[in-house]
Amino acid sequence: MAIKLAILGNPNIGKSTLFNRLTGLQQKAGNFAGVTIEKKSGEFSVNGVYYELTDLPGTYSLIPKSPDEEVVFNHLALDSTQKPEVIIVVLDASNLERNLVLFSQVADLKIPSVVAINMVDVAENKGIKIDSDGLSRLLGCPVVMTNARSGKGLDEVKSSLGKARVPELNLFKPEEFLDSPSSALQLITFRTWLNWVGHKPELLDSKSLEILKELNISPDLAQARETINRYRKLKFLLKSVISGTEARPNSGFGFDSLALHPIFGYVLMLFILLGVFEAIFQLSNYPMELIDGLMANGIDFLNGILPEGIFKRLLIEGVMAGIQGIVIFVPQIAILFFLIGLLEESGYMARVMILLDRLMKKIGLSGKAIIPLISGVACAVPAIMATRNISNSRERLIAIFITPLMSCSARLPVFTLLIGMLVSDSAVYGPFSMQGLVLFSLYLIGLFGAILTAWILDRFMPSKESTPFILEIPPYQKPHWRNLWFSVFQKSKAFVFEAGKVILAISILLWMMAGFGPGNSIENAELKIKANQKSMTADELNRQVSSAKLEASYAGIAGKWIEPALQPMGFDWKIGVALITSFAAREVFVGTMSVLYASGAEGETEQLKVRMKAAKHPDSGLPVFNPACILSLLIFYIFAMQCMSTLAVSYRETGSWKWPFYQLVYMTGLAFGASTLVFQILK
Repeated sequence: MAIKLAILGNPNIGKSTLFNRLTGLQQKAGNFAGVTIEKKSGEFSVNGVYYELTDLPGTYSLIPKSPDEEVVFNHLALDSTQKPEVIIVVLDASNLERNLVLFSQVADLKIPSVVAINMVDVAENKGIKIDSDGLSRLLGCPVVMTNARSGKGLDEVKSSLGKARVPELNLFKPEEFLDSPSSALQLITFRTWLNWVGHKPELLDSKSLEILKELNISPDLAQARETINRYRKLKFLLKSVISGTEARPNSGFGFDSLALHPIFGYVLMLFILLGVFEAIFQLSNYPMELIDGLMANGIDFLNGILPEGIFKRLLIEGVMAGIQGIVIFVPQIAILFFLIGLLEESGYMARVMILLDRLMKKIGLSGKAIIPLISGVACAVPAIMATRNISNSRERLIAIFITPLMSCSARLPVFTLLIGMLVSDSAVYGPFSMQGLVLFSLYLIGLFGAILTAWILDRFMPSKESTPFILEIPPYQKPHWRNLWFSVFQKSKAFVFEAGKVILAISILLWMMAGFGPGNSIENAELKIKANQKSMTADELNRQVSSAKLEASYAGIAGKWIEPALQPMGFDWKIGVALITSFAAREVFVGTMSVLYASGAEGETEQLKVRMKAAKHPDSGLPVFNPACILSLLIFYIFAMQCMSTLAVSYRETGSWKWPFYQLVYMTGLAFGASTLVFQILK
């Protein structure tokens, strides 16, 4: 049976890198019991002894003040089934005093420990020297000097696991506490922490409560003072085992004067993030086209070998189309997470979060939310997955909720078609194309909607307590390529096998709606077209048949059923069908309209524009696609939930259908309301 291990440490000190070094490819991802915070676990062996290692979220304290800290505390102190038999505590060699505060709390838990002093290269660059043997005697457990990025000390960590001991770091002794208010306060705060360990955080004796009341100090403030007291004692103890000062400044010091500048920092960030945004589009084009081509070849192959029938239609039009809708996102997901990982590993992402934190706080978010929001312009699916770097659960939920309001690349075909019908390609405003300006304004409207929604959610989801944005600024460094590629692989696989299952199921459901109708309605619609074919070409006949069959399907019936609700927005039943089918993917709108208006292949947009402009309302004889209707439709697609893939990934990231349901209801209501307002004003 494997020995349970846990690896613990502050954020940005190489904890996960050491975890990857120890476990290699023997890892799996999941959620901690009862919560949606992601955990990684892995296995490895040392001299025939097997270990199961869990990578706990990075934390500065074991006092539960955030979801991440609560997970760590529960895993170490409360969950008897998962409680580790040994803890590897990773400390930053260049900031040992502050890191040891966390270790001192671990020592109170009385769990056998091994200390890994990581980032020794950074400490050496600062001229810091650590007596590891002396520190081991001081802490009462094995201490190993490591550099997780290069693998230095890895074997020593493994060999030390069998020598793990309960730390003997006794910072507080009863005889130190005297019977006076100031000294008694130290005893009270120490008891507060011990009560947390004893699973009773509210427990304080009556005398302690009287003293706290007399001093007008809350338990939280008492705990803060207790932490400061720990730090002071540790700083004094470390004088015997640590020496040296910063001989050479961080090589990134000069660059930080630009990266964190209140003006030029934003300019630099804009250029870097625009580069990321452009790379997602440019670098993903070829692999997405390749995947699209391979899927098309696969569909052609199945078309050629399978006999006609419902099974063939289900496999090709339902299953294969659903799989294509899953794997087509993989290049964007992989490229996005690779570039984000590159910025994180280099140390620059921490600077972006710090730079934007003050601005984001005004709408209830922190600097960590900026990357998912910008990524949402490419695709909401990987952008929502990127919210995992937001540790505060409330802020993460807000970020997940508003990300779909950022106009994604799948909306571009819809925007292009409708703008082309609304504005002539020859129209200009000064040096700018009017079509380009309209497109730019659509993205700005989406951004404004996201900001306003976040502001509203911040008012309706008040935080129980203020969660400060604390982030250790890491040194600039070269990425660890092995870890980076492995992280990209894990996150891409998670999308394909987790969110992909939901996407495939909904694809099959949509196929059934569009391919079947009540009774013989589909067959009768086809026979009616063929009976009146006159002099139609084979291609035109097929398009007319497809249009009639879609109108007679459950999807067509649903479109006509919801038409009365769509009329205030200026939409007819055909637009309603397109709204339903484009829930699979926004770009499906163009293909659906092409079938409904029998205009030919999806790519023949000019012919489609002509037929759509010529469409008339049967009752009034007025054009369906007048300027008011087109603008209303554009507004609808800005605010409406992007696609089923977005809902699927929201479900996976929140672990519940509650928030995806709220997203769908809110964004649908916002889209209906805004579209109706636009149409009623402009008609």
